[in-house]
Amino acid sequence: MVDPKDVQALKTVRAEFSKRGIDISRADVRVMHGVCHIRGTLSKMPHAVFTDLDEEVHHLVKVIRQHAGVRDVALEVASMR
Repeated sequence: MVDPKDVQALKTVRAEFSKRGIDISRADVRVMHGVCHIRGTLSKMPHAVFTDLDEEVHHLVKVIRQHAGVRDVALEVASMR
């Protein structure tokens, strides 16, 4: 059975990526037992306003850790410029 807290945390994490203009369509994003797992390839969306994708992702990881329902973030990604 899926924990409703994990489902809500996943929706929040996906919204944060979208809000910041980071494309996660080639990444696997899951929340299990409060741990957010992000694996795959991330890229910058055309409308994004940041310049350095890696810096933005690391900043976003800090933001995600502060959300209720997320205890930690496991990040295994490749960035496309």
